[in-house]
Amino acid sequence: MDIKKFQKGAIALKDIRRSLLVKPVRKSEHLSFNWREFSFFNNSEHGSVLFFGSSRSLAPLAFLPYILSLELIFFRRKRYFVKLKQQAVGLFVLREKHDALYISSLAVAPEFRRFGIATYILSYAEKLARRLGKQRLELSVLKLNTAAQRVYRKFGFMKKEEKKWSYVLSRKI
Repeated sequence: MDIKKFQKGAIALKDIRRSLLVKPVRKSEHLSFNWREFSFFNNSEHGSVLFFGSSRSLAPLAFLPYILSLELIFFRRKRYFVKLKQQAVGLFVLREKHDALYISSLAVAPEFRRFGIATYILSYAEKLARRLGKQRLELSVLKLNTAAQRVYRKFGFMKKEEKKWSYVLSRKI
């Protein structure tokens, strides 16, 4: 995948969106998924969106515990890759609640940000929530992750709850 073509505008945004494919993650891919999740977040906002803060000082020490802890956190949740051609450019995790579909994690590869991939994921989750008969989409976002907050608010999410480090956002569907 030649990212320079995308960055120079040689390929239209609508062509990127048409080429995206959501693929469920197989059990054999769980560790690879966890590694990518760590990598995408570690390279986001200088690592400040990881729960432990600055990536430069703690990432090497936290890498393995983080990857393994995701197995516990995401246990029995549905994980998905978003692929462009054969390359994973995004990922997300969903959990069903009684009346909502909860997005447990959503990440886009740093070099593919600002191409509408997060919005594509949110639209996909919304369609799935409708099929499942859910009334809302919900997610949490760290207070430090202002870029993600802008995307979610633009998509129609509203603050449902404020926690010490994050906001819980909700959107009626």
